[in-house]
Amino acid sequence: MTNAVIVGASRGLGLALAEALIPDHDRCWLLSREEPEPVRRHEKAHWIRCDLAAAGNDWESLFAGIGDAPVRTFIYNAGVWERDRFDRVRRDFLGEIVNVNLTSLLESAHALHHNIVRGGGNIVLIGSTCGLENEGSSGVGYTAAKFGVRGAAHSLREHFRPANVRVTCLSPGSMATDVPLGEPETAVERHGGARMPVDDIVALVRCVLSLSPATCVKELTVPATKDTDV
Repeated sequence: MTNAVIVGASRGLGLALAEALIPDHDRCWLLSREEPEPVRRHEKAHWIRCDLAAAGNDWESLFAGIGDAPVRTFIYNAGVWERDRFDRVRRDFLGEIVNVNLTSLLESAHALHHNIVRGGGNIVLIGSTCGLENEGSSGVGYTAAKFGVRGAAHSLREHFRPANVRVTCLSPGSMATDVPLGEPETAVERHGGARMPVDDIVALVRCVLSLSPATCVKELTVPATKDTDV
């Protein structure tokens, strides 16, 4: 079975990944705070309401519908960031940034451990170029959390290696998340080539998932062509 779990699927890249990958799987569970459109269009899709910013989520209850089903594809795509200077950001929001970007990643992967091992497939963690060395971002909470995502990917890769589960950290730069999947020309035109269409990142994820079990892509760094700080 080729079941999939996509965390953070309500909009932007997560929604694009859901739309693109649901048809490829027997079943696909989508976690988000708001119900994504694909759930209403695909009988294979199952929505799980989840607030990734909240501390203490009951992951066993959230994943109860998955049961013992093998999960061949686990994608964590969630991100919030501060939109103001570090000293002006609410302190509790810094905690939410870490919860969404990193803590919920670790907790959801931990809760699905048995399913992922049974699936023997791929884990894809969507990081950010902000998580790279000396990238230049002043978003302290977001940058710290995305560095953590890369670290988690490296450690999870070693942990799951005996089960033949491949772990990839894909770190994109500026994306045209305001333009839906299937309209790459519109995305390029609207942003003058400064933001990547979500189609491009979806294509890379598809490529990673299509490779044989003998191949592991550790990291992909994908800045927009006009990103100059990477």
